Amino acid sequence: MSFSDEREQVYRWIRSVLMGPAAGLGVAMSVKPLAGIKPLERFQTAILFPIVRDESGLDPADDDGGDDAEDGLIAADSGKASVAVGVARPKRRVVPPSSVGFSFFIQGGAAEIQLIPQAVRFELPADRKRNDFEEWQRITLGAADNEARSLKSPPAGQAQVRIDPIALFDGRARLDVLWRARSDGWLVTVSLSNAQRLPPKAPNSNGSAEARNEELRQRNNLALFEVALECVIDTGRIGPYPRADFHLLGLEEQELELRYRERIIYAIGHGAAVDWTLREGRVVSLRTEFLPKVEVPRFDPTAGEAVGAELGVERLAMIETDHDQICTALQRFVDGYCAWIATQASSIDGLASRYREPAGRILARMEDASARMRAGVELLRSNPLVARAFGLANAAMASQMRQAIPRWRPFQLAFLLLTLESAIDPDAEHRDVLDLIWFPTGGGKTEAYLGLMALVIWWRRLKYKASGGGTTVLMRYTLRLLTKDQFRRAARLICAMELMRRKQPELLGAEPVTLGLWVGGASSPNSFAAAKQAVDDAIADEQTRPPSLLVLESCPWCGTAFSVPDNFDAGAQHFHFRCTHAACDFGRAEGVTLPCNVVDEALYRAPPTLLLATIDKFARLAWEERSSAFFGCGRNRPPELIIQDELHLIAGALGSVAGLYEAGLETVLRMRGMYPKYVASTATIRMANEQVRRLYGRETAVFPPPGLDADDAYFARNIAPTRERPGRLYVGYLAPDRNRQRCLAPLAAALLSAPEALFGDAASDRDALLDAWWTLLVYHGSLKGVGVSRNALREIEERIDRLQREWRQQQPAAEAPDQQPGSPADPEPRWRQQLAERLTQLTSQMSADENARGFERLAKTREDPDCLDLALATNMVSVGLDVPRLSVMIINGQPLTTAEYIQASSRVGRGEVPGIVVANYYRDQARSLSHYEDFRAYHEAFYRFVEPTSVTPYTYQARLRALHAALVIAVRHANDDLTANERAQAFDPGRPETGKVIEELIKRCRCADPGRGDETAAHIRRLVEHWADTARRAGEQQQRLVYAGPDRDRRDLRLLYSHDARVPGEWVTLHNMRNVENTALIKIL
Repeated sequence: MSFSDEREQVYRWIRSVLMGPAAGLGVAMSVKPLAGIKPLERFQTAILFPIVRDESGLDPADDDGGDDAEDGLIAADSGKASVAVGVARPKRRVVPPSSVGFSFFIQGGAAEIQLIPQAVRFELPADRKRNDFEEWQRITLGAADNEARSLKSPPAGQAQVRIDPIALFDGRARLDVLWRARSDGWLVTVSLSNAQRLPPKAPNSNGSAEARNEELRQRNNLALFEVALECVIDTGRIGPYPRADFHLLGLEEQELELRYRERIIYAIGHGAAVDWTLREGRVVSLRTEFLPKVEVPRFDPTAGEAVGAELGVERLAMIETDHDQICTALQRFVDGYCAWIATQASSIDGLASRYREPAGRILARMEDASARMRAGVELLRSNPLVARAFGLANAAMASQMRQAIPRWRPFQLAFLLLTLESAIDPDAEHRDVLDLIWFPTGGGKTEAYLGLMALVIWWRRLKYKASGGGTTVLMRYTLRLLTKDQFRRAARLICAMELMRRKQPELLGAEPVTLGLWVGGASSPNSFAAAKQAVDDAIADEQTRPPSLLVLESCPWCGTAFSVPDNFDAGAQHFHFRCTHAACDFGRAEGVTLPCNVVDEALYRAPPTLLLATIDKFARLAWEERSSAFFGCGRNRPPELIIQDELHLIAGALGSVAGLYEAGLETVLRMRGMYPKYVASTATIRMANEQVRRLYGRETAVFPPPGLDADDAYFARNIAPTRERPGRLYVGYLAPDRNRQRCLAPLAAALLSAPEALFGDAASDRDALLDAWWTLLVYHGSLKGVGVSRNALREIEERIDRLQREWRQQQPAAEAPDQQPGSPADPEPRWRQQLAERLTQLTSQMSADENARGFERLAKTREDPDCLDLALATNMVSVGLDVPRLSVMIINGQPLTTAEYIQASSRVGRGEVPGIVVANYYRDQARSLSHYEDFRAYHEAFYRFVEPTSVTPYTYQARLRALHAALVIAVRHANDDLTANERAQAFDPGRPETGKVIEELIKRCRCADPGRGDETAAHIRRLVEHWADTARRAGEQQQRLVYAGPDRDRRDLRLLYSHDARVPGEWVTLHNMRNVENTALIKIL
């Protein structure tokens, strides 16, 4: 069952509910008179309002819903609720639109077009008495063929021609057409307007209730509903809408133009979206669309050379025994990619001349990727130790994969071959290149870099027997929710690797392979005492369910559910996870613990092989001397591989601060003899080279490199939607007569009522159809937006109540007794109670336990008592949420970035049921209106419109906040002699060891931003001088200079202090990269 036809019914249902009966395209509400409600209250879009002479009929300015603020990104690791401090905006009145139209370009000379307008109006019966029940009659304004107008293009030689307005519908509306000459054709704008004017207020009305009611009746009577305007092209040819000159574009923009050259924009809307119909490559008609829809193709993550049984994960694990055969198979795999590149190269000559230079750049990157893959195969062929590490890594991946026949997706195996040489050889040509996995959400990026991680861990233990232990890999995330989720995923692989090590300790080392979670105290315990307290509290509350602070709720290896206290060994000086299932490899013997931990103290005592952390936590490197344990401490090698997930989220203020901390971290690794390999992943990014240069001081190689066409990168291909394999459906909605507080309710009611109305009486698959689009996820850009939506709950319930009564009235009389509309005798609708009881909020304001419970409930089906009807969420769910059952979402307001929009909307439609995403555009938000009017063009190529991220670590303002922390991290952890807290006083830039660290930090900063290299170097030297002077002054005063001290202790001078500390120090320093400075509310009197 594809659910494709049923999803189309849902779309038609919301059209009929929000636009009017005729808009439902076969799934319409009743066309009977509208009783008990005014048309402007009942219908929300496809409306043209009467012209307003004065302030009558105008709405007050919308109160800013605050949806431009962030939530999960601001407070992701702190556990605190973010607060959006709005910028005061001038108040203004909102004028509802009286016209709608679109512009397009006609190529060449003479052309003839036909304009077909449509509309409906409502009126009260002429004989209606004052106190009669309102019953609005629906009147169609003229048949389409009677109102059609044919127009010819003006004679050549005229620069601009405005056609005299054409009266329609007995003078109630008019058509306007503007022709503007261009050298190669005509730019045409057509519009349909409501020509009626709302009468001015009576001079002595004084705002009485009767006067207001009369004004409302007139406004409803004069409004035009179910408005549509179509333009049929009789002669002439519609060409691409004019855009910026190609040669004025940047290099990356030119490449985007090439890759999306088949996504032609033929028109732009004015006041509504515009759609067009293509026939044999030509536009035959254009039309306004108030509920536009675009079905975005699914992508195929298994594209490329098929990975058959000969390259299965278990087969690759046997590379030592079947060495030649497997290397040959891998070479054939790479050859398939090379052959595809050759076909791409041969097609360049057929491109327009302006595209050939960007095509050459794209081709060069593909050839570089194939050459690196070939080098990886050759390394496996020539180096037995590398082949052994490769085989062991595949064995570990096969052991933890849950598929019957474990297989790599082609791009995952290709990535492993691509990065193999640079990941294990510090002197490799591409060691200093950050390899960025750029793949759509849900494609398998995590498994790709987990495979690389396993290979690096085994290689290090095979190659460096005495020093191969310790922390080998740093894996970082930006959101705590995603970090904890990925910890659970990585734990299974680490368990597999530890079992392998236990079987071969002489080969793979005596030190266990372990996993550690290093995050803020709100997400995991920072001390043994905190972990023990969490367990004790659960016991005291008679709660067997593990508290979310302890992260793991089941055994990562066998899946057995954990309970308190059986699976948590918490003491004053220790903490361990235990599995008690007798059949589990980690539960058979007494005293065996799972190889993972979440307590900071445990990680400092026994540094984990894989340290998984939020990027925020690395701010603690400046404060915490024990964190030096992660850098080898002289006995083990420092970390060799650094993995950064969701790279696009490291932007803005967070990115600017993180870039400086990264400079300090890498300086430590370099001074300890390690030039680490960096790998990152993202699904949405632009200008990655610039971002990576500023953050990591490196060049970037995107994998898989894009091809010459946006639909085909060999390892990832878009699949055109079909009935059997539908894509995700995006729908645009804008209610011009409703402010931000009121626009959600009609849309949510339409979506929430659709399953029961459409499939409640389904003859077959009833349960599956009802559950398909049952749980509605509403996405917001701020906490305030969630509150606004929560307050709309009552109106949502009332609207569902009315929709269900209307629907029942259309059923046969035997099924629905004759009742007066709005009668209190109507049965209580099931939704009224369910919405109140089956609602959750997923925000940073909720506790970790509450959010964990909410995420669990999202997966519950309709029959389950814990099933959710409605979930209100912030952008904390935009990454990491993977619930296949979710299939319908409303996005409130156009998010700040296209990356966020893509990430958020991809949370639905990940399972069998195709997703529906409705963008609820705000009438007073310019960003919303722009995306609404360009809906089709935007959604057919929205990866093209991803905005470049802004990262400026080396500006003066950013340096003031964090450059001193980078210096402290570098000096403190690069030299064991300066690590201890009291050794801040021993700082002496004249010592050769310390001087080398300082120069290495300057070199690293200069590499990241050469343009600010001199001023950054000067700034570092000023900080060095200040530290040295402070240490000298402390000695003269017979005081100690420490890195940090207790807040109330005034005996020591402190180098670092918090912004809220009672005892100041020398440098105010962050504990969390997002909390960049104090905030205050300012009131202007």
